[in-house]
Amino acid sequence: MKFSSLLRFSLFAIVVFIIVSWVYHRMNEHEKYENISRFDYLPKDSIDYNYYDQVALRTYLDNCTKLTDIAKTLWLKNDIDISKDTKGSGEAQSRINHYKALLKYTKILETKLYESKELKEQGLDNVVIAEIMDKGITPGAVENEKDKMAAYDFLKGKNTSPKSGKTEIWEMQKLLNENDYNLSINGVFDAATDSALFDFQRTNNIYPSHVCDDITLKKLVE
Repeated sequence: MKFSSLLRFSLFAIVVFIIVSWVYHRMNEHEKYENISRFDYLPKDSIDYNYYDQVALRTYLDNCTKLTDIAKTLWLKNDIDISKDTKGSGEAQSRINHYKALLKYTKILETKLYESKELKEQGLDNVVIAEIMDKGITPGAVENEKDKMAAYDFLKGKNTSPKSGKTEIWEMQKLLNENDYNLSINGVFDAATDSALFDFQRTNNIYPSHVCDDITLKKLVE
C-alpha cells in the first residue's frame, strides 16, 4: 500500500511538473511573441517614394524587411534584443554583425530619401535632385551651373573681344568672376576685363590672345 501510494504520488508529481513546465513554456513563448512587433523596421513616411534612383529605393525597402527578420530571429532563437544587446556567440554574433552593417547602410539610404523629399517640397524635380545628390552640391550650385552653360551656349563661336556687344562682354565678365576674378559686370571690355582674360588664358596654358575664343570659353565653364 505504501509503495502504491508513493508511486501514485510520484506519477502525480511528474504530471504536475510536466503541466507546469508546459504552461511556463507556453507563457514564455507567448511573452516572446506578444511584443515582437517592436522589432519591425518600417519604411519611414518622410521619404521620397518617387526617388530618382528606384534601385536605391527598392534596396532601402528590402533592407527594412531584412532588418526586421534578423531582429526577430535573434529574439526568438537567441533571446537577444537587438536594441539592447550587442554581444552574442557563434551564429548569433554573425547575425548581430550583419544587422549592424545593414542598419548603417540603410540609414544612409534613408537620409538620402528624406533629403530628396525635402528638395521636392522646395519645387525641385528628379533631374536637379540627381545632380545635387550625385555631385554633392547645393541647389544654388545647380542653378549656377545652368547659368554657366547658358552663357557658354550664348557665347560659343562669337570670339568675344573689345569690339563685341555689351551683352556678350557682360556674359564673359560673369564667367570670369566665376573663376575668382572680381570684375565690375558692366558690359565694357575695359582694362580690368582685358587683364583678367589675359591672366586666365596664361594661367590655363591657352594662347593669350585677349579674345575669349571657344577654347577659352570651354575652360571658363569647367
